[in-house]
Formats: sequence, structure tokens, C-alpha cells
Amino acid sequence: MELLGIYPDVYTLNIRLKCFCHLRRVGFGFSVLGRMFKLGLQPNTATFNTLINGLSIRGQVAQAVRLFDDMVRDGYEPNLITYNTMVNGLCKIGHTTHAIRLIRTMEERVCAPNIVTYNAVIDSLCKDKLVTEALNLFSEMTGKGIQPDVFTYSPLLHAMSNTGQWEEIVTLWNEMLANNCKPDVISYTILVDAACKEGKISVANDIVERMIQNGVQPNTVTYNVLMDGYCCQGKMDEARNVLN
Repeated sequence: MELLGIYPDVYTLNIRLKCFCHLRRVGFGFSVLGRMFKLGLQPNTATFNTLINGLSIRGQVAQAVRLFDDMVRDGYEPNLITYNTMVNGLCKIGHTTHAIRLIRTMEERVCAPNIVTYNAVIDSLCKDKLVTEALNLFSEMTGKGIQPDVFTYSPLLHAMSNTGQWEEIVTLWNEMLANNCKPDVISYTILVDAACKEGKISVANDIVERMIQNGVQPNTVTYNVLMDGYCCQGKMDEARNVLN
């Protein structure tokens, strides 16, 4: 390309940079960034977003944070993609508190968090068994008019199941249905597991039948959970029937 006298611009180099990052060769991505500077080109927010995402995918979140800080210091304005990438990366390494602080920074900079932002943090809080905090964030999200989806509800249901909050699970499940949020196989399986843990094996069986009626096919995990529920109650014949 350059041999023909055609020199790349930022958009061309961003494509090359993105290819390297997708191949998990972030080092080569930074070489492309250096090439931009050598050509006298100014990287844009998309350039930094790609590098931050590439670092996060490789688990190099500390380096991603430093790059984010450098980006802001040098006068580049992060956008929703930048923030969501950072929040997701921080949550993946268990730095949920830092992710929540980043949400507050977004609000200060008039970059409103969206459902992707909230889902990442709610999921992380649930994995940390901080159900109350997750529910508080859920309430904050819905209070801002952001409609939760199945990826919002599922980690909450799972966390409640792990702490034996059956009544709360039923309430949240009914709320999900009332909000026209269609359960998937994961959310149904969580509900089956919660019922089994409560010893409500007939309820669990009814849930499996209902999910089939609603066009959601149970998977191996669903049936394993149901069989385990029967086995825990000594109902071996019923467990075999599930297997068959």
C-alpha cells in the first residue's frame, strides 16, 4: 500500500490494530499505535477502546486501567464502549468496588451507564455473594428507567438460590414475567435447582414441564439438577424416569 504512495490513515490503522487484538497479539497492537504517532496521526477513542479491550481479554486489567488513565489525562474522552470494557474487565478479576466507582465517574461525566454496564456489576456482586448490594444496584438501574433483561435476573436468582431465599426467588421470577422478560434455559434451570434445594421436587418437575410448554428445551444440567433433587429425597425410580 505504502509502496504505491498510499499512506494509511487512523481508520486503516485501527482495523489493523483490531485484528492484532482479536488474535491476542496486543503487543503488535501497540506497535500500530506507535506507527500512528510516527506518521503524525492522532489516535481516536476507538483506538484506545480496542487496546483496552485487548488487554482485558488477556487478563491484563491493571495495564488496561493505566491506559485508560493515560487516555483521560491526554484529553481523550472515553465513551460508553470504553467504560463498559473497563467495567467488564474489572468485574472479571473481582474488582467490583472499583467498577462501581467507575459507574459513578460515568454519571459525573454525563455518560449514562446502560444495561450492559449494570449487568456486569450485578453479576460480579452476585458471584461475591453480595446479594443485598446487587439488589440495590438493580433498584438503581430500574429507577433510571433501564429495563432489566434475562442476563440481569439470572445472576440474582442464582445468588438467592445459593442462600436459600425461595420466597424472594418466586417474587423476582414473577416480576421478571410481569416485565415481559422471557426466561431462558439458564434461568429456568436456576429455578429448578432452587426448588430442589427447598425440597419442593414436585414444584421443580412442574417447572421443567412448563419450560417445555413454553418452547424452552431443558439441557443436561436441567435434568441433572432434577435427578439430583429426586435422589436427595430417596426417590430413585423417579430419578431413573428422568434419565430415561
